[in-house]
Amino acid sequence: MKRPHAKKPFKRPARPAAPARPVAAARPAAVQRPARQERPARPLDDARRHQAKTEEMFHGLRACEALFARRAADVIRVYVTEARKRQFAKLLDWCARERKGFQIVADENLVRLTGSIHHEGVAILAKAIRRWSLDELLRDLAARKAVGPLVYLDGVQNPHNLGSILRTAAHFGVAAIVGRAGELPPLSPAAVRVAEGAAEFVPVCDCVDPVADLRRLAKDGFRIVATSSLRGGPLGKAKLGGRTVLVLGSEGEGVSRSIEAVATDCVQIPGTGAVESLNVSVACGVVLAEVWRQNH
Repeated sequence: MKRPHAKKPFKRPARPAAPARPVAAARPAAVQRPARQERPARPLDDARRHQAKTEEMFHGLRACEALFARRAADVIRVYVTEARKRQFAKLLDWCARERKGFQIVADENLVRLTGSIHHEGVAILAKAIRRWSLDELLRDLAARKAVGPLVYLDGVQNPHNLGSILRTAAHFGVAAIVGRAGELPPLSPAAVRVAEGAAEFVPVCDCVDPVADLRRLAKDGFRIVATSSLRGGPLGKAKLGGRTVLVLGSEGEGVSRSIEAVATDCVQIPGTGAVESLNVSVACGVVLAEVWRQNH
């Protein structure tokens, strides 16, 4: 019996060699691309940019103390460092009784939670501070016997300036801060910390139609007094008693023409003229100090 022949192993035929790639030609030394035309900047949607949040991580000693004192029901959770535990013992005891979460955290963790190195050892997650409407403000003013001035901020969009102005406003008994809805900065944790607790005492009111709303306030018995670094009578000679709305503009643009047209008076702060204008929060302090002097 013949043994079957062994199968020869399959041998794959060799692939033909790939043709050599041509050497790329050198690019020209200087290829000048046409200059890219800049697109015009799109105007920011102020309402979206200043969209209110329902909760905020507030921080800072005075801000957190005032928050707990004025609206404890809005507290959600509390964070303190070991160094601040004794100082906020009352708050922590309240959290335990009310079954609110609290935690003792390291300093670096609090930096991460708040996004700030200026947390001062305490943070409170709480409901955001509510903005008022003009109708609410007028009802509140009508219910009071004694009323301080109103401060209208025209074009002021820096949260730190708003915080500083709130602090000054609380000191001089301002009834409310007023501004255009969507333009006035939000009451962010940074603004509230700079305000040193004043954000819990002085309401911030949004105006949908500033010109119409200022005329409405004028009809309600308020004098509209605009401030300017270029024109107007000296601050010390102006009569600033009674129901008054003090209008402060941004440092770059000042008070807008449409708002200034509603004003019954215009005043300026005398000085050397070495600088064009004061920081708006500083100017606010000077004007409110004069209002306080005339009324007390």
